[in-house]
Amino acid sequence: MKSKQIGKQNSDSSFAELLEANLENRQETKPGTPVQARIVSTRDKDFVFVNTPLGAGVIPRAQLLDQENRVLVNPGETIQAYVLSRENGEIQLTLFPTGRAGRAILEHSLQEKLPVQGQVNRKIKGGYEISLGDISAFCPMSQMEGDPAPGSNLNFLVIELQDRKVVVSNRSFREMERERQKEVLQHSLEEGAIVSGIVTNILDFGAFVDIGGVEGLIPLSELSYKRVRHPSEVVRSGDSIRVKVLSIDWKEDRITLSLKSLLENPWQGQMPFAAGDIVEATVDSIKNFGVFARLPDGFSGLIPMSETGLPRGVAADKEFHRGEQLRLMILDVDRQREKISLSLRRVQEADSRKEYEQYMQENQPESKEEVSSFGKALLASLKDSEKN
Repeated sequence: MKSKQIGKQNSDSSFAELLEANLENRQETKPGTPVQARIVSTRDKDFVFVNTPLGAGVIPRAQLLDQENRVLVNPGETIQAYVLSRENGEIQLTLFPTGRAGRAILEHSLQEKLPVQGQVNRKIKGGYEISLGDISAFCPMSQMEGDPAPGSNLNFLVIELQDRKVVVSNRSFREMERERQKEVLQHSLEEGAIVSGIVTNILDFGAFVDIGGVEGLIPLSELSYKRVRHPSEVVRSGDSIRVKVLSIDWKEDRITLSLKSLLENPWQGQMPFAAGDIVEATVDSIKNFGVFARLPDGFSGLIPMSETGLPRGVAADKEFHRGEQLRLMILDVDRQREKISLSLRRVQEADSRKEYEQYMQENQPESKEEVSSFGKALLASLKDSEKN
């Protein structure tokens, strides 16, 4: 037979555990407590329904709308939110510091480096005026990435909190996010992977692409199979593109990408010209060893100095100008090395021979008279060119 005292002790113990759990739960749901909220439904006109470790909750729908009144989240996503209150077993949540929870939310953000959402009101001396729900804050110019327009909603970290003075940083939040995303990519990104990204910056030597919080570089040579003078000929800032990861160096934070690797190689297909063809081309750049010219269909070729027709010792940049139109002969197409050799001299010689032949046809002697002095000089010049 069980002792009544033992039963009473077990009952008291269970009651104590329930009371302790209830008190702990009440403490966890005090205003300003940060929670991870998983979106359950966005169909209600006033609230977005979520689940949290503390139970079911709601977030005002207006806090999750963009400027066109579209909901910014989808069921299944998890976002950072803060407890406002618990009513009838349901937790009222917010994304912004507001009401009696406002100060607590800011304190949590400062202590635990938790982001808070804010709206840019206006640019003021030295920075920006930011609205964090009911609370006004200041973001120094040095702590803002870019130059957001008034009305922009951004994430911030609280970096200073004294009485009514609240200083926030968008740059610190962005840096924290980049570090977090970098850790994720270090475990998932591999050389040879094909990823999507957004072109963020264009410089003379290549284009930077954000591939999920981490930037990689597409060198100029990896933008296209064809000769490219500047990345802006191929991509623009803001473009969404797919690229191949060529190399990763986490120690130097260097990721090399390629757009060319995902393009069809024109050198492997049917070429639009062959050796011996005469084509129209545009001077692209001038070097001490020759002149690069842009050919039809985006190909480029080199006119070696020996094929420019210039006398020895004459610099190419004295006679040729970028953008100048030329008629050139294709000397050789090297598919394996992806190089094309061109000649201006051969075209000039062909033109001179044609002029000579035309002259001879128009000035055929009626008898065995000697060729005129002009014809002799032209013929001698052609023979000298052929010897050279």
